[in-house]
Amino acid sequence: MASMRITETKEFFPLILCLISFFSSFFSFSSHATDTLTSEGTLRNNETLVSNGGIFELGFFSTESFSDYHYLGIWLRADANKVVWVDRENPILASSGLLQIWSGNLVLMDRRQVQLIVNSGYVATATTNTSATLLDTGNLVLKEADTGTIIWQSFDIPSDTYLPGMKLGLFGLNSTNKPGFHVLVSWVSPKDPARGLFTLTVDGTNLTKLKVWRGDGAKMDIAFWDGHGLQFVFENSTGNNNYNFSYQSNKYEAYYTFSSSQKYDLMWFVLASTGNLEQYVMLDKKISSVSHTLCEDGGMCLTSIPSKCDDGGNFLEVNGSLPSTYNSGSINMRASDCEILCKNNCSCSAFASVQNEETGCQLYYGSKRELLKIIEKGPGIIYIRGGTPSDSKKWKLWLAVAVPLAFLLALIPISLSCYLCRRKEDQVTRRKGFCDQVRLFQMGSNFASTVPHDEAGGGADNIEIGRQKDQELPLFSFSTIKTATDNFADTNKLGEGGFGPVYKGKLLVGQEIAVKRLSKISRQGLREFKNEVSVICKLQHRNLVRLLGCCIEAEESILIYEYMPNKSLDCFIFDSTNRALMDWRRCIGIIEGIAQGLLYLHKYSRLRIIHRDLKTSNILLDSEMNPKISDFGMARIFGDDDSRGKTNRVVGTFGYMSPEYAMDGLFSEKSDVFSFGVIILEIISCKKNIAFFETDHSLNLLGKAWYLWKEGNGMDLIDSTLCASCSSSEVMRCIQMGLLCVQERAMDRPNMSDVVSMLSNESIALPVPKEPAFLNQLNSANADISSSKQRCSCNNDLTVSSEHAR
Repeated sequence: MASMRITETKEFFPLILCLISFFSSFFSFSSHATDTLTSEGTLRNNETLVSNGGIFELGFFSTESFSDYHYLGIWLRADANKVVWVDRENPILASSGLLQIWSGNLVLMDRRQVQLIVNSGYVATATTNTSATLLDTGNLVLKEADTGTIIWQSFDIPSDTYLPGMKLGLFGLNSTNKPGFHVLVSWVSPKDPARGLFTLTVDGTNLTKLKVWRGDGAKMDIAFWDGHGLQFVFENSTGNNNYNFSYQSNKYEAYYTFSSSQKYDLMWFVLASTGNLEQYVMLDKKISSVSHTLCEDGGMCLTSIPSKCDDGGNFLEVNGSLPSTYNSGSINMRASDCEILCKNNCSCSAFASVQNEETGCQLYYGSKRELLKIIEKGPGIIYIRGGTPSDSKKWKLWLAVAVPLAFLLALIPISLSCYLCRRKEDQVTRRKGFCDQVRLFQMGSNFASTVPHDEAGGGADNIEIGRQKDQELPLFSFSTIKTATDNFADTNKLGEGGFGPVYKGKLLVGQEIAVKRLSKISRQGLREFKNEVSVICKLQHRNLVRLLGCCIEAEESILIYEYMPNKSLDCFIFDSTNRALMDWRRCIGIIEGIAQGLLYLHKYSRLRIIHRDLKTSNILLDSEMNPKISDFGMARIFGDDDSRGKTNRVVGTFGYMSPEYAMDGLFSEKSDVFSFGVIILEIISCKKNIAFFETDHSLNLLGKAWYLWKEGNGMDLIDSTLCASCSSSEVMRCIQMGLLCVQERAMDRPNMSDVVSMLSNESIALPVPKEPAFLNQLNSANADISSSKQRCSCNNDLTVSSEHAR
């Protein structure tokens, strides 16, 4: 019996060894965090990549200020609060993030299912077999899996952190494309990773210097190359000898890089949100730092931002405390940062310091007269705007006498002041008020448009200010814009619309911009300016033009956009020379991009937006011919419960307006769908909708397309330049989609979700369209109702339609 048991054990022994080996390898694999994302894998919101040596970690993170949004970032495993890189351009909805490799690109998605390409703007590889690896240097590298060729790396787009091996400088000096800078850009605040006020890179005129720029145009040299090493200008630059800096300069590039000393595990720099340059070292997972305030010998400090508020930037110390819930907001950040926030927010009347460094400070937004009534006795200190330290004793004495009197008399001057302000309000004061609102907005206030459905009430002039943090909108100084446009030289003028002239410009850091300057005599332009700021600053999508900032000084109102080198769509499809550069694949890509941008506006953006002036001249094309919807001066914000609106003032461009909008002032998402359908047919035919096709001038483009499609001769509509590269089935399908979008009744038209599905899935059967609106040309009497001047925008990147009242 005993020998039998031994025999059975021997028979099962190989099986037992296999099971042990399997489970040990399984648990070993599952417990080992990977450093590489392949095309078969995904990285979700609660998962991370860890570099091979366990130094860096990549994943999604959120901040206390923006808990509803997550960012893709890289941080130190030793301290997750030390974020060294962040994808600022693509915030995603919280708890729904997904990173994957799609068609060779790094793609972000959330529950909105909008694909955001992390490596957007770089030349895509011909192969889809790619992988992304997080290195022990902190560099995320996307490369071809077969050859190891690097396609994209995070080191080429630094955020606020300068790591060993990272290059800061100017690249592509001898290429046909514009040279590009690698720069550090500070966070807005320690809790907000968006682009802040400060930028560090090499000097554009002397490439051996490192310089820091502030958002208002102020700048300062912080280091220079002496032929042997990098010398910093600030005092107590601790451990400079431990940073092995090198400088490379040739006809192609000029840049700085450095490596860590062997004394430490890691060394790096951070351009802080306050403008300070911080040096960090890590040894045995313990991190220490030294912060350097950027000041010149003459006493000017970049961190001391001059106040543009009427009450100045000085604060008076008063003993006492503020009630926690009286017209004030608590901010969870270091108390040392509170003065900077309050100084640059003209609505901030005072801030209160606190004893506990972790709890931050309170900002007070009410009037100083009201403040005198609510100050409570206590050990704290309140800093009140206006006054100098020498006034402290006088202030305390005046405070004791004035508080009772102010309490009794406060209502009279306040009421009188409000009455006089309403009586004397005019265009200049409204513009100044809007300036203050934009400054508040830059400090984190919320622009909430209160435009009512009936625009006759002047709703576009009404913009409320909240205290909830929203998308940042940088302010540019007028001197910066003048320098960028060479004092608005005629040679830089791109065109002119109802808003005013548009200029091409170039910032000191080398970035090209488009500058829309409000005409001083344009009341219409001022309304559009306010509306566009309140709408587009809340939007972010690869198929929407980016608003980089604005400038409001004195009588100037200026919008700054990213520059589109290929100008607008109408410059290609309506120009016989440029048309030859188009092929069918490119046309399909443009149609799909416009559809994705509209779908975002209608369904997935934080606000539901109706554009109301969609046309080929408002579709801009970047260097890769990707379409971007522009010009939101006529756009309207819809609430969640709204389905359509009505206006007494019809604005837009004849040929693109839906019949219910042109005739009755009714607009909805289906109004934009109609305009999109017209654009599809114009792209296919390379003809304008207002062109005459028949000898008796009876048919427009919609009528021509309708009759050709009904007769089965839809291929006769396509322009001859596209015939060689097109597929007849695709062309007929696009014509049918265009006709579905321009049907006369809004309820018959598809929504943009349906359109995107039709474009992406050829197996979806399309319904039979009904007769389109405006089948025949309008007579001259009707045309006068809703037409606007037709302009070619080939020399105008950003155009605005003229308005005509009904």
